[in-house]
Amino acid sequence: MAKQNLIEKKNSGGMQPEKNFINFVKFESKRYAIPFIMLVLGLLFILLQGNVLDVLVTVLGVVLMIGGVIMGLSLLSATSPLVVFGASALFILGLISVINPSWVATFFLKVIGLCVFLNSLIRIITEHSLKGKTSKYSFYFITDIVTAAVGLLLFLFPTTWLQSVSFLFYVFGILLMVLGIFNIYTAYKVYKEGRYVNDGTDVVWEE
Repeated sequence: MAKQNLIEKKNSGGMQPEKNFINFVKFESKRYAIPFIMLVLGLLFILLQGNVLDVLVTVLGVVLMIGGVIMGLSLLSATSPLVVFGASALFILGLISVINPSWVATFFLKVIGLCVFLNSLIRIITEHSLKGKTSKYSFYFITDIVTAAVGLLLFLFPTTWLQSVSFLFYVFGILLMVLGIFNIYTAYKVYKEGRYVNDGTDVVWEE
């Protein structure tokens, strides 16, 4: 029989998935969601330029508008408030994207920047408990500090990056991709090598 893909959770009566990369991807999305978004955004920065991003937002806006119309027509017989709200929201978001794509792109970058910054702060606080327990703590700390700085730059100056020259656009895109990869690596290493117990409210580092 194949090796059972479960291990006993210490100090707990339950079971948890074995700590491998497949289960990390499957069950721990909250650990790598923001780094993955950074990776994708960095790739977009490298492949696209500011004005092209506006075009992309416009195209997505058209798609959202069409989706809103289709949802409204296909579910016309089921006139529930939820359906009406969903169809209207899609159409309005699409319309805003078509009318002012630059504003939408800027707002999108501000939201991502804020999420990256807050996520890094949370990681710095939670990973402080690893100090003295792992030789990789300094690497984790430096990665989170640099990531927080990049998130803050995105939040405070989104228009600057959208309007920057090609060279800076590429550099920032590469930086986002590298930091995204480092953050995914860090999250996996902490997940894989950490000894975790459940204190009833959250998963904490074992003393």
